[in-house]
Amino acid sequence: MDKMILADKTELAIKEGAAIGSATTVVDDFTALGTVAAALTKEGNLESVKFSTDDSVTGEYTGMKLESPLFSAVDLVGGKVEATFGIREKTELEKRVDSLEGRADVTEGALQEMILSTMGGE
Repeated sequence: MDKMILADKTELAIKEGAAIGSATTVVDDFTALGTVAAALTKEGNLESVKFSTDDSVTGEYTGMKLESPLFSAVDLVGGKVEATFGIREKTELEKRVDSLEGRADVTEGALQEMILSTMGGE
């Protein structure tokens, strides 16, 4: 089985053939699925994502964001829980907003101006 490795080194077992927009994890039960959800939604955990097969890295990504809904499909298969989720690269606007978070000198007006300029407005 393949793995997805998050920024905090959490390893998620995923089914073969996964892509960043659609990966299916396989866990023992719904309690374990809660652990997967916590790892995927943990602040900063998608800033660095690796996919691996047999301990060989097959893909590395940075600045990723979880798609919504959290899981697009959840099913019981052979006594295991399979849940499909997707991630994507953050847009330029999302990256710019992230870079401003926590700064005391950023006003609502400055954010609106940044959004409008990104959208091609004035």
